[in-house]
Amino acid sequence: MRRIDALPLAILFSVIFFCFSPGQSSAQVKGPPTEMIKGAFQEVLRTCDTNKDGKLTLQECMEMWKDKAKAEKNCKYWDANGDGIITEEEYVGQARKIMK
Repeated sequence: MRRIDALPLAILFSVIFFCFSPGQSSAQVKGPPTEMIKGAFQEVLRTCDTNKDGKLTLQECMEMWKDKAKAEKNCKYWDANGDGIITEEEYVGQARKIMK
């Protein structure tokens, strides 16, 4: 499988850019809409979900990085419940933590 080092970084920058865009009222939820975060997860799946089950195993996640130590740290972060599978729900929840 081809490693895509820039993909997770590009997605993170896109989400952060949206969060700090002008024009959001303080009454809105901080950060991007949930649908935008879900869309980012779908992009990751499109590239990295080799068995196409709609989830990422830690192995699939770790293929995104050349640096295995960085990969392990990042993938474990996204696997919020520690079961070895990154779901859309976990991805959205962890993204919201970053945006606080």
